[in-house]
Amino acid sequence: MIVDAGRYTSGRIAVANLSALIDSLELSHVEGATFEDMVALSKLLFLRGDLLGRIADHDRAELVAVEATESAPDVGSALFIRARLAERFHRFGEADAFLNQALAAGHPVREVDVERAALWQATGRYGEALVLRERLAQDDPGIHTLGALASLLAETGQWAAAEACYAAALNVDDGVSPLPCGQLLFEWGVSAMRRGELERAEALFVELDRVLPQHVPGRGHRAEVSLARGQLDFAAALVKPLLEIADDPEYCATYAEILAARGDGKAACEAERAAAAYELLLARRPEAYADHAAFFFMGVGNRPLRAVELASANFKLRDTPRSRSLLDRALRNAQQVSHRQEVAA
Repeated sequence: MIVDAGRYTSGRIAVANLSALIDSLELSHVEGATFEDMVALSKLLFLRGDLLGRIADHDRAELVAVEATESAPDVGSALFIRARLAERFHRFGEADAFLNQALAAGHPVREVDVERAALWQATGRYGEALVLRERLAQDDPGIHTLGALASLLAETGQWAAAEACYAAALNVDDGVSPLPCGQLLFEWGVSAMRRGELERAEALFVELDRVLPQHVPGRGHRAEVSLARGQLDFAAALVKPLLEIADDPEYCATYAEILAARGDGKAACEAERAAAAYELLLARRPEAYADHAAFFFMGVGNRPLRAVELASANFKLRDTPRSRSLLDRALRNAQQVSHRQEVAA
């Protein structure tokens, strides 16, 4: 057992409180919200969208944030909000430009550094990101700063150091909300998945389920682990309820993969639903969904050339080991499919 779940508020209550606070701020927004209220509302909507896999929450959060820039007390604050939006939706060049402008306009250096570290990590500038992550963690050793440092260490292959840093992040968490702990366990579990350590990932997702069973991406990734381990019935039981909660096509895609592995004829229908949903998202936010959609079309989505197109677009956005691996896999898969078709002809 990694975490004493009893020290945190019930996950169900925490998520209900989050929604209640969002509703309260939405009411204030209708009546004429302050800049601070709009920023808070946007952040909470993004948080709930992340927790529940709700793209609709992300859409609403973006609208509120853009509106907030129009009433910002200074230019730096408006530019910083635009930088955060651009970074979240993977418009990395735009985000970098806005951060530079926000800093020049006098926005607090520490806030800019937090976003810049995330931007550099996302785009593969690991050395520069590490300098910032380490300094931020040293200045304020909390669950967020240590957790962010751990994620970078994991991404750069320093797994032992990352594990120690994840554990340290949990140890310094002195809050009662399960949300920060839950997000850290999720990121830790995903890092283990990416290393192919499925047993470790499963253990971490079990811990997450104890602390915050409402964490939709955690359940979804646990289903992926179960699928990879051949536990098809359990994987289906994990992911199927998520289809009623989340509007992110990732869960429909995972369900389609499980059905296909079981030889269920319904897999094609689910894959078509996921494909249509991904294409709608790609039409609106191509940068944000290129990588996930590439994985889907390379697999159960069964459009290998589309996967190559998306993986190439993702690589142009960020030259990282994961983006290179994705593109290599997409290219190999497309070549193998083409070869099989030629042989069959």
